[in-house]
Amino acid sequence: MRILVVEDDKSTADYIREGLIEAGHNVDAAADGMDGMYLATEQKYDALIVDRMLPRLDGLALIQALRSSGNKNAGAGPKFSGQGGRAR
Repeated sequence: MRILVVEDDKSTADYIREGLIEAGHNVDAAADGMDGMYLATEQKYDALIVDRMLPRLDGLALIQALRSSGNKNAGAGPKFSGQGGRAR
C-alpha cells in the first residue's frame, strides 16, 4: 500500500512513517499542506494521513481541494489528527 503522510511535527511524522514502513507500506511524507497537495496531485496513493493543523494549507482545506478537483487520493473517510481533529 502506498501512503502519504502530511504532518508538520517531524517527530510525529517520523514515528508514523517508520511504523508504516515496518508494516510493509511505501510511505511519502510532506511537512505542510502545500507540499502535501503537490504530492497528492502528482502521485497515486492508496491512503492519506493528514494532520488538521498544518502550515500553508490546513488539512481540511487540503482534503476539500483534492475532493473538489476530483482527485481519487481524497477518497471517502479520511482520518485527521491534531487538535480538535475528528475522523470524518
